[in-house]
Amino acid sequence: MYLDYWKLKLMPFDNSADARFFYESSGHQEAVTRLLFAIQTHKAVAMLTGDYGTGKTMVCETVIKKIPPNQFKTAFITNPRMDAIDLTREIAYQLGQEIMSRSTYDVLHDFNNLLDRNASTGRHCVAMLDESQHVMNTSILEDLRLLLNHQVNGRFLLTLVFVGQTEFGDMIKAIPQMMQRIGLKFHIPNLQTEEIRAYMTQRLQTAGGKIEIFDDAAIQEIGRISKGNPREINALCDLCLLIGALTAKPQIRIDEVHEAVRERT
Repeated sequence: MYLDYWKLKLMPFDNSADARFFYESSGHQEAVTRLLFAIQTHKAVAMLTGDYGTGKTMVCETVIKKIPPNQFKTAFITNPRMDAIDLTREIAYQLGQEIMSRSTYDVLHDFNNLLDRNASTGRHCVAMLDESQHVMNTSILEDLRLLLNHQVNGRFLLTLVFVGQTEFGDMIKAIPQMMQRIGLKFHIPNLQTEEIRAYMTQRLQTAGGKIEIFDDAAIQEIGRISKGNPREINALCDLCLLIGALTAKPQIRIDEVHEAVRERT
């Protein structure tokens, strides 16, 4: 642990999804705005993709906090490795009803009734599926698409939000009917070069530290090596702080960055 050495209150570059450390880059801001638009306008399907570690889960959690609960009922599935029936039952459970049966007929019937009940109270249902690339096969995605068939006066009662790594975009192309219903697609980019210092600054300040722990050359090198991927930045910075503390360095310089790279390879 290096907290005492650098006089920090928290681990600034831990890779857990902690909302206190969420840095809204231009890409994240656009992702949040677009997802909110898709949900508030009751689109059938929205798709958010990004490379690993770009903050997709944080975007979802930010969106959920921003939508009023008296107008929306939200399910957030963090592990979609289930068959279609169990996935539908889990979505229903998070939307407010436990479906005990595993009969396809019963599950669909109860799920449609659940959508109707929420609609009758003025609430639109939203199901977010994080890590969608782990959905076991495209037939499950097709079964999820069928949940959208229950409409009232041509209005969708459910919005499906698929959140996954870049390859999920190729996976969903195998279902033309689903592609036709996608009302919004957005890919979260890595941090831009000028955002990397701001990202590191925000995380260090949240932890009780200052960006001056890293010199300018070290920050530039971290940006170059990580290519702006937040998770890679975190991993490098975390290891740099450990190396610096163990070797009693007054500041993280480019040598510590290169040592961190060697230790990770």
